[in-house]
Amino acid sequence: MARRERYQPPEDLARGESAYTRYRAVIDDWQAFCDALQRPLSPCLRANTTRLTRDELDKLLRDEGWDPRPLGWQGDALLVDGGFRPGHHWGAIAGLYQIQEAASLLPVQLLDPRPGERVLDLCAAPGNKTVQVADALGNRGTVVANDASAGRLGALGQAVKRHGVVNVSQTVRDGQGMPWAAGRFDKVVVDAPCSCEGTFRKTATAAEPTSPAFRQRLVQRQQRLLLRGMALTRPGGTVVYSTCTFAPEENEAVVAAALARCSGAFELIPARVAGLQLSPGLEAWDGVDFGADMAACGRLWPHHNDTGGFFVALLRRVDDGSSQSEDPLPLPEEPRARTLLQTFEDELGVSAEVLDGLTAFFEGSKYAKVVAADHTAAGGIPVVRSGIPAVRAQTRPPKPSTAGVMALGHHARGAVLELERAEVYAFFRREPLLLGPERGSGLREGGHVVLRHRGHTIGIGMYRNGAMVSLFPKAWSRAAGGTVG
Repeated sequence: MARRERYQPPEDLARGESAYTRYRAVIDDWQAFCDALQRPLSPCLRANTTRLTRDELDKLLRDEGWDPRPLGWQGDALLVDGGFRPGHHWGAIAGLYQIQEAASLLPVQLLDPRPGERVLDLCAAPGNKTVQVADALGNRGTVVANDASAGRLGALGQAVKRHGVVNVSQTVRDGQGMPWAAGRFDKVVVDAPCSCEGTFRKTATAAEPTSPAFRQRLVQRQQRLLLRGMALTRPGGTVVYSTCTFAPEENEAVVAAALARCSGAFELIPARVAGLQLSPGLEAWDGVDFGADMAACGRLWPHHNDTGGFFVALLRRVDDGSSQSEDPLPLPEEPRARTLLQTFEDELGVSAEVLDGLTAFFEGSKYAKVVAADHTAAGGIPVVRSGIPAVRAQTRPPKPSTAGVMALGHHARGAVLELERAEVYAFFRREPLLLGPERGSGLREGGHVVLRHRGHTIGIGMYRNGAMVSLFPKAWSRAAGGTVG
């Protein structure tokens, strides 16, 4: 692989002098651990299950000459070697899969969100876990994706639109102060900021020793984030706490301190996944006793499963959890937005039954937006955005958005056109596609058309003067740059 040269081990690791050396006593095979850090990770793809299954993604890639292999412990993910560049493939550009390091799939896999549940992702950017939760809920119900950084939410917003996710609201607030008025949640993800020691195989950057002062600031923040996530959890609900570091101070110590503060309100559930080798959490470190129950936590060492490093703890609320707030109400429907949404039925043949599962509303005047009809955004905090833009309101005729088509295009039974591989990349580059009389027959002049490749929606175009005009977003096309094709 061309990238392999980036993954040469740093000299300090070879000499045993790196930031990782402090963990040597708790690693079962130090040499295997060091060897694992020298190898690049295989690209990991998680299928966007609202649009295709893992088996369908597997077949799609095999038909193109790749040799994917299933990630045994996670039912939606594939690993692909052999020089595959996941971000350059048309399936990534069209939102058919999410590129996500295998270890980072673990927190949501353990949390096991189910349709009908209300889920909070407290430190959500860049959005991989948010989209994973949204898919697990069947693109219905509620995911509140919060992050302290408005800038980092930009990447999350793009992922939501590209994947056609309609059950996410985004908020900007330091998670330590997430208000009670946000409502109560069945499941909470606290993927806390950390020292990132476990990401070396992804970043090819050796971990630097963390200063005690910086570590202490991290730990204080991690404790407050976990405690707030626990406080917002319904009775019987669960919280997953995770980091991508090896440091016990940021892992078991944080969980033990949070449990001590909660006076029996929570219990640890064993963090175990069939087919995945997870080591028990540490019961003590550097003279500090965390307690025997910390063994229920899980540690993912790179040499055990050929992954990055990770830590997870799963906590369940067992008290009655007297609530300090009422759950927010669903967003109100706006009649004009509903009228614009009718474009999907009238032009593209999306059934009324499918559209009835959505609430249509406005955030500003540019687009009619849609969100799952049973979605309840966070209360007591400004919502940056909910759902996705579906129809551009200020054009005549109204124009279905690419995000809307990513969400609804697979339901289209009207104006649909299948593209060849070369045409797909020309479409992404916003080049017009000349159609012969046969392919253009049945398409209305000036009408919108759902475009597909191998049966999967890739965007929307307009048929004009015998050609298909690409309506692929300029920003998405620029992001793809010259890499497509």
